[in-house]
Amino acid sequence: MITHHQLVSGLALLLATTSASAAGERHDLDLMNVLRVPQRYATIQAAVDAADDGDQIVVSRGRFCGATITRRLVLKGKHGATIVGCEAPVTGAFRIGFFLPDGRASGTSVRGFRFDGRGVSNANLAPLGAGILARSADDVTVLSNHFDGTFQAITNTDGSGWTVLFNRVEHLTALTCDGGCAGGDAIVFQQRLVLDRRPRGNVAAFNRVQGDIPDGLNEFSMVGVLVLGQARALVAANLFEIPHNPGAEAQGVGVLVTDHCCAAVEVSTSVNTDVLFNDGRRSELVLRVDPDVPGGPGNLEGARIFGNRGEVELPPGATPARNVARLPQASSARSARQALLH
Repeated sequence: MITHHQLVSGLALLLATTSASAAGERHDLDLMNVLRVPQRYATIQAAVDAADDGDQIVVSRGRFCGATITRRLVLKGKHGATIVGCEAPVTGAFRIGFFLPDGRASGTSVRGFRFDGRGVSNANLAPLGAGILARSADDVTVLSNHFDGTFQAITNTDGSGWTVLFNRVEHLTALTCDGGCAGGDAIVFQQRLVLDRRPRGNVAAFNRVQGDIPDGLNEFSMVGVLVLGQARALVAANLFEIPHNPGAEAQGVGVLVTDHCCAAVEVSTSVNTDVLFNDGRRSELVLRVDPDVPGGPGNLEGARIFGNRGEVELPPGATPARNVARLPQASSARSARQALLH
């Protein structure tokens, strides 16, 4: 049995490790080649294209298009550095801030930016739809950024070892199903394209998510952190404010742990998930764990759930393995049917 004291100590260790990593990174930054935008390069993409693995790109105050990241970089925004929607990068009709298309971007860090997706909707796709979108990139750090709007702020598809800390997401939205029928998730850890192994060890902690459920969103929930087909994900000490909208049937959920979404896409069950000390009292649910595809409790395998504030839904009759707190049983789970960027 894992005690409350051990879990608090674990969170303290995570915070201490994060501080130590940040201090080490500051030391490393002193040794890096620094490319400055716009002082030397007019655009972030031009700086990325000129950079080598391990270089640092520092972006000063101003409004800039994002970039496609194809090498390991440190992307650092100074106060007022804002990423806006542009004709590139995009996925389909949706504009992206930073796009990490494959494993070449593994080890990249993004910190200190504001991502401007305010006002994105079916009728207006000019703002950012997604702040950061990555595929099969491991060991990425997303630290102390501000996402204003967007319908998917941070998306990690098939990557392991991500650290997503101290970010702020405000005015998160979704595209209703009379149009794009997409998004509604602030932080996404998903298995999607690589189905023979679960992504492992992704962390979302100390983030703040505030979302506005749009009128007419009836088909899927809006979620602070989506854990889809993961192993050993940690979701801890986040604050979620996604309140009910009387004009919609969608739930506002802090953390959703599942193995299915997105027009019946089925992936691995999520196992050994830690959901600790999150606050979802200003959302409808702080945590929902869906039944697995056959209808059982597979998404609770090895789960540790403790110290969360707010309502919880679990698969009917299920209790988490290695349980450290007795939780109420679920009523029913609502399957997600939206398109999730990946």
